[in-house]
Amino acid sequence: MNATTLLLSGEPNTEPSFLATVEPSTFHQPPPFTLPFELILNGYTREAWSSGKSGGISGDDRQHKLVHHDDWQCCYLVSTDGKKRLSGFFQYLQERKKAAIAKFEAADALFPTNNNTPCCGKAILVIPYDPPPMPTEVVLPSGVDESEVIFVKYLRDENILKRDDMHVAQKVHQQKVEQQKILMHEKHQQQPRQQQQQNTIQHQSQLPQTQKNLQTEQNAVTSSLGNKGGCLGKLLGAQRRTESHLDKVRSSKGNNSTFDPNTGAAGCINQFRNKISKELQLFKSDPTANTTKFPISHSSLIKNVPLDEQDKVTFNVFKFTVYEQVDEIGMGQWIAAKEPSEFLDECIITVYKNGHCPADVLDEINRGDLPDEIKGQARHMVESQSKAIVRKGKKQDEQIVKDTIVGEDNVVVLNTNKRDRRTLEQIQKDLQGESEDAKRGRFT
Repeated sequence: MNATTLLLSGEPNTEPSFLATVEPSTFHQPPPFTLPFELILNGYTREAWSSGKSGGISGDDRQHKLVHHDDWQCCYLVSTDGKKRLSGFFQYLQERKKAAIAKFEAADALFPTNNNTPCCGKAILVIPYDPPPMPTEVVLPSGVDESEVIFVKYLRDENILKRDDMHVAQKVHQQKVEQQKILMHEKHQQQPRQQQQQNTIQHQSQLPQTQKNLQTEQNAVTSSLGNKGGCLGKLLGAQRRTESHLDKVRSSKGNNSTFDPNTGAAGCINQFRNKISKELQLFKSDPTANTTKFPISHSSLIKNVPLDEQDKVTFNVFKFTVYEQVDEIGMGQWIAAKEPSEFLDECIITVYKNGHCPADVLDEINRGDLPDEIKGQARHMVESQSKAIVRKGKKQDEQIVKDTIVGEDNVVVLNTNKRDRRTLEQIQKDLQGESEDAKRGRFT
């Protein structure tokens, strides 16, 4: 029986490490495919097709028996090296909820698939993190532990996955077109309603004239009561004035239109988010594209936003929207990096797929700020060095002045009684550095 060596791909430019030596199981039906002598597990994924509960498992079989799908084929592999590393590797996959994959040139690539189409891409072997339970009728041979058995899935042509991604993109585009049709239909239905609302507003605008006439009459009555009614007249007049102010507030609130998420600041952000999401979906479905760029110009994005709402749509809002969509669509595996720009309201954000980000960009992203303690120590060292240089220069200047005035008469030295602002430590250091003649000359 043919044995296959499984290798794990590590860091770039390093040789893959040994994982296990496996053979197809003898206690179950033989696999309908052949594996090469060596397989390198060089990738991980969380796509739906990598799950052990999809593809090769029938939904009608409650015991989760192995059945053959049109595209995916399944079997069990048994470790024969005795090192028992498969259990630890499988636990690693379960903790991170992702499947390991290996791509290789299949020995039967020239033969047609189940759909009578020849294979033109590489074959894929998947080790899912959520395999189905082993069938109850399977009995392991003596000396074989269950931890040494793994469940694998096999696809003869990787182009089948790309074809499925194109179908998904087409379905998403069709759904968006249908949604736009529904919105247009609703918009046509809302036009008669808006016309009716405008008529009611015009009718209400004619009412204030009659209300003004009534208010003038009421004000005349209240003024007469206020002039002649004493305290009671003043109280009634104040009450009526309060009611008139409240009527104005109610009328202004009633005339305000309802919130529309497709206009103003909210509409600008939603349109930008939908645009970025659509471009990232196309970027994800394209297997040949590894990088893409999104230019952001704040002035051009908010040119249709009203002036009273432009303060709500800042430059950081658009920038964080791109980061959010990259993290959501890329499922945490893509890297978004902001390129240097000469302008504060313009930038370009580059998105890299997993494994295609340059090393200098990763270093710039992972570079952290220094702690405050280290910054304080560095600042203190710089200040102390600058002060020492100033003190040294001052001593040299004083010595030059003393040397120039020796032997001259009628010379007055200024600032000799100047207050000494040195600290005790500095005075002690200066005293230790002076000669004996200088010390005696200070007291003579």
